[in-house]
Amino acid sequence: MSTDNPAESEVSIESRLSAVFGADEAEQSEVAAEEPEQVTEDDATAEVQAEPEEAAPAEDIFEYEADDGTVLKLPAAVKEGVLRQQDYTKKAMQVAEMRKQAEDRLQFAEAREQITTAVLGEVTELRSLEAELKQYQNADWAALYDANPGQALRFQQTMRDLENKVATKKQEIQGKAQHLQQAAEKHNANQWQMAEQAARGMIGTITAAENQAMARTVEALGITPQEFKSRFADPRIIALTHKAAKWDALQAGKPKAVEAANKAPPVVKPGASKGPGVASEQKYRDTRSSLKKSGSVQDAAKLFLLRGM
Repeated sequence: MSTDNPAESEVSIESRLSAVFGADEAEQSEVAAEEPEQVTEDDATAEVQAEPEEAAPAEDIFEYEADDGTVLKLPAAVKEGVLRQQDYTKKAMQVAEMRKQAEDRLQFAEAREQITTAVLGEVTELRSLEAELKQYQNADWAALYDANPGQALRFQQTMRDLENKVATKKQEIQGKAQHLQQAAEKHNANQWQMAEQAARGMIGTITAAENQAMARTVEALGITPQEFKSRFADPRIIALTHKAAKWDALQAGKPKAVEAANKAPPVVKPGASKGPGVASEQKYRDTRSSLKKSGSVQDAAKLFLLRGM
């Protein structure tokens, strides 16, 4: 026998149908809600205009100082390349300065050789004139006048001509020697100027105090500043001398620094307390050592108290 109630069955069926149709409508509503709205061209334009423009990310920059002192702001991406180019340019300039100095030295050497050869030739001629003059000067003029006065007078005139030639030749040689000396001094000054300029490219700015320190370092080696400039006009030697002067200054300042340190008051006075932390740690070590030896409960309790247990 069936226990279903007809009224309940009808309600149940209607409810089920309503639930089914209601679910379909809900699904259709959800589908309709998921469908995108059709946007017109005007609406799209309005949305584009309404959207705020995103700010461009700030680009990393670095400041670069040009040769004329102008500071330029360049992207950080090119920093390595710019610095590498700057280093290459600096080294190229140093090589160019040293090449210029070497060419000047070579030209002077060639000119000096030519002048020296000419002067040596004139010196040889002077020695010949002096030897001939000496023969006339050592002659027995009294005997010559007695034997042939006219010939003696001619010999005497020849001797005077030789004396004039010797004097003139000496003046010419002295003039050329003086000219060569002046040219050498000018050349040395020019060489030093070029060497100093190249050294500044290697070292940087050289202050007056550093110049004085370098002079003291050179004089300590027994070399006068004039000799140093004439013999060691090389930017590499100047750079080494600059480093040596700095080292000497550092060594000279050490005794003063040690004396100042000795005079300074101590941070911790002798015999002062080492502080609560150090004392507590030492007490803990002593108690732990005592516990290892005794194994007593009292020592264990002390140890726990020291550690806050």
